[in-house]
Amino acid sequence: MSILPRARRGYPGVAGVTGAVFLLVVFVVAVIDGVVGIVYTQGRTLESLAGFEYALPALGAVVPFALWQVVPLAVGVFLSFWLVLPIRPHQRVGGVVLRSIVALLIGLVIAVAVEAVRLTTSDLPVNPTQSGAVDNRYYILVLGGLANDAWQLFASSLGLALAAGLAMWGWLRTRPSYGPLRHGGPQTEPVQTVSARQGDEPVGRPARGRRARPEPVRR
Repeated sequence: MSILPRARRGYPGVAGVTGAVFLLVVFVVAVIDGVVGIVYTQGRTLESLAGFEYALPALGAVVPFALWQVVPLAVGVFLSFWLVLPIRPHQRVGGVVLRSIVALLIGLVIAVAVEAVRLTTSDLPVNPTQSGAVDNRYYILVLGGLANDAWQLFASSLGLALAAGLAMWGWLRTRPSYGPLRHGGPQTEPVQTVSARQGDEPVGRPARGRRARPEPVRR
């Protein structure tokens, strides 16, 4: 039994495929960006081409970090496209863009929440006091890191989220089973041509079996 009525639900299959493609593309972009950034930084620091030796270690470090961020982000986008603000084929482009941005924001909230739990439970605190207690400044660093990660993730994923929403909307509009005429979109009446009924005289030609009488000339 579904939580929402059928009128408010979206298309779970299409939303799932869109979320999966979004996850794959964002993950690949994040991994490439992370590896290239580490190799470039090491190369500038060493001032040589030895930075390429850090490519494989960087890949091993970037992949888990990217998964921690990208998977919750894609889950939020999928849930928004399906349940929160579903994308429908009869909507306008502006509405689709707005729903895509909201979907990205929902995914960011979930990703930041997951990252906060990971940081507070797994990472070692910095600058512990002599009694072994955690310095309160550690949590300030955590909040600053979360804000920075959220902004970078938003900036790098905004275009992909818009592309995912518009692609889903365009795909729905091109399918007769999902098209705008099927779900309450703007419908147009079919144009009916004027045809001669049985027993009426055709327009523009005389009746069969009769001769056209010329009109009398008035003097």
